[in-house]
Amino acid sequence: MDTTVKIIPALFFLCCLAAPNHAQSGPDLQTATRIVYAHGPKRTSNIYTIRPDGTDRRQLTDTQAQDWEPAWSPDGTRIAFTSTRDGDHEIFIMNADGANARQLTRNTAMDRHPAWSPDGSKIYFISTQDSKISQLYSILPDGTQRTKLTDQAISVSHPVCSPDGKKIVFQLGGINKLSKLQSEIYSMNIDGSGLTNLSNNPVHDKVAAFSPDGTYITFQSFRDGNFELYRMRADGSEQTRLTNHPAKDKRSAWAPDSSRICYQDFRKGHWELFTMNPDGSDIRQITDGTEDAKHPNWSGFLR
Repeated sequence: MDTTVKIIPALFFLCCLAAPNHAQSGPDLQTATRIVYAHGPKRTSNIYTIRPDGTDRRQLTDTQAQDWEPAWSPDGTRIAFTSTRDGDHEIFIMNADGANARQLTRNTAMDRHPAWSPDGSKIYFISTQDSKISQLYSILPDGTQRTKLTDQAISVSHPVCSPDGKKIVFQLGGINKLSKLQSEIYSMNIDGSGLTNLSNNPVHDKVAAFSPDGTYITFQSFRDGNFELYRMRADGSEQTRLTNHPAKDKRSAWAPDSSRICYQDFRKGHWELFTMNPDGSDIRQITDGTEDAKHPNWSGFLR
């Protein structure tokens, strides 16, 4: 009798261990997220989306202008992007399926590099509206309340907001190929205080991207004589090289669960998109064409 009483609870415990825990399963990264990017020649690129495995490519814009630098809204319903369709670089916004494209900025200056606040209430971007040196601005998604946020002596570019909304990370200096100014990755508090050099290296460090969990920042660096992707902690520590290829690797974007990184690589003689693990392993090519695929941005989990 005593033996039977002891065995039944033991068997029940083993059965519970063996039973699958369906409650812990989450959305599938391959089917519940998409990567938006620019595709085509430099002067006439359009915006596309694709699944993370490279399937189900969809064209969202169809113009003879340069549509590029797309950025998903946090809720996945809208995409901000840069376009030259009115004759110069301006910030536009459209629905996630490409419908209802609207122009947010209207001036003769260069407006580029849109990035959303985590709550979707603002779009950060850069502009040369007030000088030849680009500065950081914000604007509401309806195009109102344009606000200047920086007044730096050298160019500000490629802003990205931390997932908790408390900091903005951006590139300072070296905005174009002809610039002799060293570029670095900086962060500042959302109110403009606490400017901090994160990359702190005597070469070009560019184009930061936050992991969605806020732990890491990826960026491209020329410190090894070729642009490669690096990862550092959000405070600038533990800078680690992720890619190692003779071709240039640039422009990283994180999956919403921080499990993969998408980036553009020039090994085919033009830009193509690849993904990899956050430690640089398991590299997979997801686009394969004859024209550039660049500026990837990974959506959150879509409804």
